[in-house]
Amino acid sequence: MILCHRSTPFASGDNQWNDWLGVMLSGPTLYLLSTRHTLRPFGEQPVTAVLWNVAGFGLLFFAALHWEYVGQLTGASFSLTSRHLTHLNTASKIAVAVGLVIAVSVITICLREAFRARILVSYLASFAALIGTLVAITVMLGPRYHVHIHHYFLSLALLPFVRFRQPVCFITQAILAGVYVEGATRWGLSPIWYGPS
Repeated sequence: MILCHRSTPFASGDNQWNDWLGVMLSGPTLYLLSTRHTLRPFGEQPVTAVLWNVAGFGLLFFAALHWEYVGQLTGASFSLTSRHLTHLNTASKIAVAVGLVIAVSVITICLREAFRARILVSYLASFAALIGTLVAITVMLGPRYHVHIHHYFLSLALLPFVRFRQPVCFITQAILAGVYVEGATRWGLSPIWYGPS
C-alpha cells in the first residue's frame, strides 16, 4: 500500500469487493491444494515448525509481497504479453533468462518429487489440463481477444504444483503465494483475456 500510495489494498479495481472476496476465498483453497503439503504441523516439533513455517514461509511470503521493488531495483519491467515480450530492454531480458533457469530447475525438482511420491501421472495430467483449458478458452474466444497472463494468475496457477515438502519447493511456494497476494491486492483480479476496446 505504501509503495502504491493507496489508502486501502483493494483501491485499484472497479470491483474492489469482488477482489477482496476472491483473495479471501482463495486462501483456504490454496491451503488445501498446496501449503498443507509443505507447512509443518506445530504438534510434532514446535521449534522446527516455527522455524520452517514462520521464519521460512512467512519471511519469504512477506518479501514477495514487495515484488514491485524487484522491478524498480533491477530496471526490469515487462508484462507477459507477446507485444511486451518482443520489445524487452536489457534488464528485462536478463530477468526473463534468470526466471527461465529458475523455473526449469524448480520444474525438474517437482517432477522428481512427484515421481518419488508416485503421483507423476496425475501431476502431469493436472498440469496438462491447466494448459489445455487456457488454450481451449483462448481458441474459443477467437482472434479478437488477446491474452495477458497477470503475475497474480501465474502465481496462483503454479502454487499447487510446488506442493512437496522439499526446501526448493517450499521456498518457491512461499514466494508464489506472496506474489499472488501482491498482484491481486495491487492490481485486482483482472481477467486474462481482453476483447477489442
